[in-house]
Amino acid sequence: MNDQKRRTRGNGGLVAICIAVSGLIAGLKRIPLTNRIGDDGNAFWGIAYDTYLLFFLICGYSVQTVAASMISSRRARGQYRNARRVWLILLILAAGGGLIAGLLMFFLSGWISGGLFKTLPAQTAIQFMAPGLLFSSLLGLYRGYFQGMGSDVPTALSRFVEELAGLFFMLHMASRLGDYGKQVGALLRDPGYEQAFGAAGGLLGGVIGEAIAVVFLFILFVMLQVSFRRKEKRDAGKGTESYGRITRIAVNASFPVMLTGLTVHGCFILDQILYLVLMPKAAGNVTNWGIYTGKYRILSSLPVALVTAVCSALVPSLSAAHSARNMGRTRERAYLLIRTSLILSLPLAIYFATMADALLPALFSVGDMKVAASLLRRGSIAIVLQCVAVALSCILQAMDKKRNLLFNAVGALILHAVLLYFLLSVGGQGILGVVNGVIVLYAACLIFHLLSLRRLISLRAGWGRMLGTPAICAGVSGLVLFFMAMLLKGKIADNILSVLGFVVGGGLYFVLILALHGITERDLKAIPGGGVILSVARLLRLM
Repeated sequence: MNDQKRRTRGNGGLVAICIAVSGLIAGLKRIPLTNRIGDDGNAFWGIAYDTYLLFFLICGYSVQTVAASMISSRRARGQYRNARRVWLILLILAAGGGLIAGLLMFFLSGWISGGLFKTLPAQTAIQFMAPGLLFSSLLGLYRGYFQGMGSDVPTALSRFVEELAGLFFMLHMASRLGDYGKQVGALLRDPGYEQAFGAAGGLLGGVIGEAIAVVFLFILFVMLQVSFRRKEKRDAGKGTESYGRITRIAVNASFPVMLTGLTVHGCFILDQILYLVLMPKAAGNVTNWGIYTGKYRILSSLPVALVTAVCSALVPSLSAAHSARNMGRTRERAYLLIRTSLILSLPLAIYFATMADALLPALFSVGDMKVAASLLRRGSIAIVLQCVAVALSCILQAMDKKRNLLFNAVGALILHAVLLYFLLSVGGQGILGVVNGVIVLYAACLIFHLLSLRRLISLRAGWGRMLGTPAICAGVSGLVLFFMAMLLKGKIADNILSVLGFVVGGGLYFVLILALHGITERDLKAIPGGGVILSVARLLRLM
């Protein structure tokens, strides 16, 4: 029993490390890519990737969730033959859906790039991204299979393999195809070909990373078939499900997951369509979209990824408390998620807002830094709102309130779409209008989630301290960073100033949040990695 516990703990540590490293690679790999393909290349990359995202949400987004739930339920009942049938049906649906969607994306690339987005050079990038639909669908299937069989290790390892291979091939292919595009552009006297082919090469590198991850999971799948066949022979199930019944269950289970995905991720696609359609004649509109998707969205996603990882780790304990009908424990855990999201997002948002002028040149070597800095300063509000909205979403998810999540997301998306249309068509705000629309999107989502939770668990007390302490600590560290940036900008290198600002601002915030009891010892023990922070705090006699 002790050996089993040690193995489980060891597997959990491996999964956590793989997820953390994979997330770090995924968040940072586009920085060197941006330095290779520039702002226009980032625009082409964003158009192709969001087009891929739309097709994937329809054809393959639900595969992993459906496979995990259907195989897990049959495995729990000892019905391994039915689990095999589920696998075969989902394999046909995933491979067929991915292949059809990939072909549609490839052959519609001209209309999508030139007709819908008014940006014909993005056609090559869309075509190179199309095969990824097949590989991503198969990846979801294999990951769902292993999760359904009770192991998250293959999923975590495959993500690491995918991101590491994708990073290598992305940079390599972007450079190779970018050089080829430069030669084509020299012949046709159009410098845009270099960035268009560079973006296509970067996307192709990501597709190669997915293909390598599929091969990796296929090898693991084959290796485990002997054990699986042995379990099939001891099948305790009394009935064999028909393929028709399994297909109907899979399709019915896929629809709500697909709808939720379209609602949650639809804002990226919607923003792209509205901006490129409503602003077709704006000077530098493609370049500005590249700045938005290749600089602002990269940096703004990092705090969100951190908060998502931490809050997701707290969901099981909240779900257990809710299942046990322990309202006091449920409310306590819900407050912890909200407080954690604020404690993590506020200092990072303040850092981005105050150090944007130094941070962007330190990370990126090409493109317009002034526009990017203005977007990052304005969007720092959206970062906090999105992080808190993520925490509230995790609370609703733990309480199994998927319908509330869906309705709230739909309402926020509709409000966002209407406002963004007027900001672009009437207000003429351009790319800043997109950021303003995103602020409204997450503010609306946050408010709708709060209203849902207020009815469910009566979130009323403690808001002043929960909001006030992190806001005061972040505000003080922000003032120090602001004056530091004013005094040192131009006197030392931007990369040194950025690192110095992060160390000074982060250190000051850390001391203040502990000194003012913005987070307790009990909270730190519950948060992943909080034990390390607690040890440092005790060493410094702050706790």
